[in-house]
Amino acid sequence: MTEQASQSPVTAAPAGAEPSPASPGAVELPFQAEVQQVLSLVINSLYANQEVFLRELISNASDALDKARFLALTRKDASEQEGEPKIKITLNDDARTLTIEDNGVGMTRDEVIHNLGTIAKSGSLEFLKAHAEAMKSNKDGAVKLIGQFGVGFYAAFMVASRVDVDTRSMLPGSEPVLWRSGGAGTFTVLEGSRDNPGTTITLHLKDEAREYTKAWRIKEIIRKYSDFVHFPIEVGGEVANRSKAIWTLPKSQVTEEQHEEFFHHVTGGYEGEKPLHHIHLSIDAPVQFHALLYVPEKAPPDLFQRDRRSIRLYAKRVLIIEDCDKVAPIYLRFLRGVVDSEDLSLNVSREMLQEDKALKQIEQQVTKQVLKSFKDLAESDPDKYAKLWSEFGKVLKEGVSVDYKNRDTIADLCRFGAMSEPDGKLISLKQYVDAMPSSQKDIYYITGPNRRAVEQSPHLEAFKKRGYDVLFLIDPVDEWVVQSLNEYDKRRMRSVAQGDIDLGDDQAKADDKAGEEVKAAVEAVKGALGDRVKDVRASKRLTDSASCLVSAEGDIGVNMERIMRMIGESAPEAKRILELNPGHAIVRNLNILAERAPGSDQLKLWAELLYEQALLAEGMVTDPARLVRHIQELLTQASTAAVGGDGKGPVV
Repeated sequence: MTEQASQSPVTAAPAGAEPSPASPGAVELPFQAEVQQVLSLVINSLYANQEVFLRELISNASDALDKARFLALTRKDASEQEGEPKIKITLNDDARTLTIEDNGVGMTRDEVIHNLGTIAKSGSLEFLKAHAEAMKSNKDGAVKLIGQFGVGFYAAFMVASRVDVDTRSMLPGSEPVLWRSGGAGTFTVLEGSRDNPGTTITLHLKDEAREYTKAWRIKEIIRKYSDFVHFPIEVGGEVANRSKAIWTLPKSQVTEEQHEEFFHHVTGGYEGEKPLHHIHLSIDAPVQFHALLYVPEKAPPDLFQRDRRSIRLYAKRVLIIEDCDKVAPIYLRFLRGVVDSEDLSLNVSREMLQEDKALKQIEQQVTKQVLKSFKDLAESDPDKYAKLWSEFGKVLKEGVSVDYKNRDTIADLCRFGAMSEPDGKLISLKQYVDAMPSSQKDIYYITGPNRRAVEQSPHLEAFKKRGYDVLFLIDPVDEWVVQSLNEYDKRRMRSVAQGDIDLGDDQAKADDKAGEEVKAAVEAVKGALGDRVKDVRASKRLTDSASCLVSAEGDIGVNMERIMRMIGESAPEAKRILELNPGHAIVRNLNILAERAPGSDQLKLWAELLYEQALLAEGMVTDPARLVRHIQELLTQASTAAVGGDGKGPVV
C-alpha cells in the first residue's frame, strides 16, 4: 500500500497519548480493505486461544533478529546492531501495557506502511468469504479463525485497545518511525523515538486482558510456544526460554540425560518415565528439517482415541501446531517429539499449515527414517525391539494395510506367535520362511481371538503331522493385515481355515483315496444339513478330529465375523463348508450307515452332531440347547445298545 493523496496531517503526540491534529509530518492512512475485515473479525470475535498473540510477536522479533544478522553480513553500510541480539518483554500492571522489544533489523517508513497496513498475501478475500459461510453453519466458527487464517501481527488487537510500533531500520539514512492504531479502520504514522535500530511494540491492553501484565502468565506462554527460539527472551530481566533446541544439535552432542529431560518436556511425563527409543534426524533434501522423535516406554492411554496427542511441529524453532498428525502416518501415532523446518509453506498464521508439497515430503522422510531405525533396532537389540513391539505392534501393523509404499518394510518389522513356539515367543516372517521345510511352498496362518483358541483348532492337525509351522494371528488388526499382505518373499500367505488345502505330497494322494471311501457319508450329511452349509467334503486337513468348518476361498472368516459384531458392524452372512475326516471312526461308521439306511433318523442325528461339534470347536454354537438335546439322544441310543435293551426300562 502507498500513501494516499488524501492523507490528513495530524500532530505527533507523546507515547501513550492520542496524536493531535497539529503534529507536523504525521499522516493518517486507511487500512487496506481486507486488513480491516480481518481486524473486525479479530476484535469482535471471541477466541479460546488469544494467547497466541504473544507467540506471533515473538516470532516477528526473532525474524527481525535473523534479518539483522544477514543484513550485517551483506551490507557494509548498514547500521551496527546495538548489543547482543535478544528479545525483551516489559510489563506494567499500573499502566496496563505489555512491551516487546528487539534490536533487530527494524523497518523504514515505507516498510511500516506496507507491512502493517496491507496483507501482501493471496487468498485473503477468499478466506473471508469461506469464513462467512462457515459462520452460517457453525456458531463456533469464529473461535477457529486464527487456526484457519493466521492474523500474525494483527492478533495483538485481540488483547489490545491500541498498539504502538516504534521502529528504526538498519538501512543507512533511516529515521525512527512510530506506527499507531486502535484497529478502527485507520493507522497513524509519525516520527518515532528510537535512537538505535530495532523495534519496540507497546500493547495498551484491554481491561479483560490484564492477565498479560503478569510475569508468570507471560513465561507460561513462552514455555509453551517459544521455548526454543534461539535468541534469549527476557521477562523482567530474566531469561524465560531455554534457547537451545537440542534437535538442531549433532546427535553426538545430545546426552541421554538431555533426551530424558526433553522427552518429559514434550510429553508432560511423570518423573522417572524414560523414552524407550529415540530417532534424531537432520534432513537436507528434498526438504530441510530437523526431527527428534521418541518411542515411549508405555503406550499412551489415548493411543486409540480420535482426539490424541501427537508430534509437535515447529518452524524456525517456534511452535506451530502442538499436536500435528500431518508429519507421520497414523500407524506411527505413538511417536512423540518435534519436527522443525524452515521450508514449510505457511499461510498468514503459523497456526495452520497449508497441505503443500513440503509437508508431504517431510512425512515421507519421517516415515522412511523411523522404519529404518526400527529395522536397525530389531537387528542390533532384539530384546529392546521386542519391548517396542509388545507396546505398539498392534498399531504398527496397521501400516501393512494403509501404506502400500512401505508395506514390505512394515511386514519385515511384524512379529507373530507361531505353533512352533509353545512358550509364546514371537517370530518374524523372515524367521518363519527360513525355517520352512523344503517341501513347504506356502506360508500358513490362522486367525482367532487368542492363542489358546487357535492352538487347539482342529485346522492345525495336518500341519502338525507334516511338521509345517503355522503363524498365530490373534490381534484384530491381523484380519486386515492378511487381506493386504497376499504374499511374502514370493510365497503365498494362506489361511489353514479357508479354502481347500493341497499340501502336494504323498500324504495328499492318500487323502484323496480316503475321501473316495466315504462318499456316501459326505452325501448323506450334505442332504441332512441342507442349506445350512455351503458344501460338505472329505477333509485333507484333519487327522484326529471328526469334523471342522472352513470358509470358502474369498469368503469372510469366522474370526472376522466375530470382530465385525464386536465393533457393531454388520458382516455379510457367509455359509461355511463342513469337512469330514475320512480316517475317523465316526465318519467311516457313518459311511456304512449311509450305505445301509441313507434316510434314517440316526444318520440325520449323527450329521447334526458332526456339524454342531465343528461349531463348538470354534466357539460359535448358536443354539446350545439344540446341541445338548442331540447329545442326549445319541447317549440314549448308545447306552441302550450297550446294555442290550430297548430304552423303555431298566435291563434286569
